Amino acid sequence: MVGRKTKREFGTFWSFLAFVAVVALWTIPALGPGVIAVLSAFVVLYCLFQAPTWCCASTRKNEFCRNNANGILLGCHIRQHKWQKLKMAFREQRAAEALRKMLSNISGVAASLSAVAGTISASAATVTLLVK
Repeated sequence: MVGRKTKREFGTFWSFLAFVAVVALWTIPALGPGVIAVLSAFVVLYCLFQAPTWCCASTRKNEFCRNNANGILLGCHIRQHKWQKLKMAFREQRAAEALRKMLSNISGVAASLSAVAGTISASAATVTLLVK
C-alpha cells in the first residue's frame, strides 16, 4: 500500500513528469497530435493552478510572501494573497511585477517554463491536428 507521503510527493511532481512525457511523445510520429495536445493542456493547467511555488504576494512591509502556494496564479493560505496574485496577472501595470516576483525563485521558474513550453506544445499539436 502506498503511503500518504508518497502520494503527496507524486502528486506534487506529476506535471513535470508529464512535461517530460510530452517532449518524448513529440519524437514518436505514430502517436497522434491529439494526445500531445491534451497532455500539454494538463501540464499548463497544473502549472497555473497546482504547481508548488512560493506565494510572492506583497506583504504589508512590501516584501515577498514566502508561504507555500499552489500554482503560478494562486496565492498562499491567506485569503487576500490568493486574490492579489490573480489580480496582478491580469492588470497591465502589475503584470511585470507579478512576473518578476514569480521568477525570483527556482520553483517559480520551473513552473513558468513548464507552462510556456506546454502552451507552445499544445498550440503546435492543435495546429498539426487541424492541418491534417
